Amino acid sequence: MGTVGLLLDLIYLFLGFIISLVLYPFWINFVYKFNLGESVRGDSPKTHRRKEGTPTMGGLVFVFSVALVSFIFNRSRTQTLFPLFVATLAGFLGILEDFTKVYKKSGLPGFLEYHLAGLFKKRSKGTGIFSRIFNSFKEFSRKVGSSESSGIQTYQKFIFQGIIAGFVSYWAYFKLGWDYIWFPLIGDVHVGFLYPIIIFILFITILNSVAFTDGLDGLAGGLSLISLITFWVLSRVLEFNSLASFCATFVGALIPFMYFNVFPARIFMGNVGSHALGAILAVLSVVLHREVAFLFIGAVFLVDGISSPLQQLIYAKTKKRLFRMAPLHHHFEMLGWPETKITLRFYLFGIFFAFAGLFVALL
Repeated sequence: MGTVGLLLDLIYLFLGFIISLVLYPFWINFVYKFNLGESVRGDSPKTHRRKEGTPTMGGLVFVFSVALVSFIFNRSRTQTLFPLFVATLAGFLGILEDFTKVYKKSGLPGFLEYHLAGLFKKRSKGTGIFSRIFNSFKEFSRKVGSSESSGIQTYQKFIFQGIIAGFVSYWAYFKLGWDYIWFPLIGDVHVGFLYPIIIFILFITILNSVAFTDGLDGLAGGLSLISLITFWVLSRVLEFNSLASFCATFVGALIPFMYFNVFPARIFMGNVGSHALGAILAVLSVVLHREVAFLFIGAVFLVDGISSPLQQLIYAKTKKRLFRMAPLHHHFEMLGWPETKITLRFYLFGIFFAFAGLFVALL
């Protein structure tokens, strides 16, 4: 099955590649025509001003390509449909964020900003215990989150992300009966009711880390490509055959996106892409029971992602900055490093930690 399985994976890779390659020129022309461009934050590095108006939501194409191939040729309830469903949910949240950015730029109110903001505000009034907890949650979200550049505020995003993470935790623990974490050289360690809590926190962390890392041309896409190739190899070695083909399909669909996303980018993946990729990487680590290994495979994502809320919290307490600008990749920009240099060096660290994660996962 080894050679046959690898050949099958490559067929899926080519299918994802071809569909994605055919669709991207049409999508880029579409978003250019309707001015669905990215808005650059006012506190971004000055070199990012030229990115204003670059077409966004490019992640929609590679997610669609993977979904099409998987639904037609590679349906497996736990190994492909479950990760794909979770990625679709996360991608849908990303689409809402992307559209509210576009609407806000065009002078129209974001859907959630207009319809839900008042609802949340009404519920936050009062002096009861739940109101105090909710207000504390909103304040914490404001401190650790990024600037409110869309109609969806940070605390609202956390609520929706929590719903998705809760579904993943529920499905893994109650439906699939998983209650153990795999550790290198030890094996499976049963943690009981702590398992869904760990998965919930892991999912939220990975999802936001990938989103924070998506700040330079080609950065998040390239690191995701490295991670997905690692999971592809790992899935094939551990004989998760359908999952291996799924990873290969994703790799193929990402390659055309990277062609258009490398510096200078002609299209960005948007929140729909970063959320879908974050969800996929999180669910892959769960399905393969290699959550610990992902701490290495996704180390660059995690370090870069955590640097942003860490900066916010430290500044809120001390009024001093840990980095010149967060996330970490912006810190190097402020030091004068060219964007391409930062991206390539992050790739190198990503490749090294991917090998380290693969080594750990096979112990």
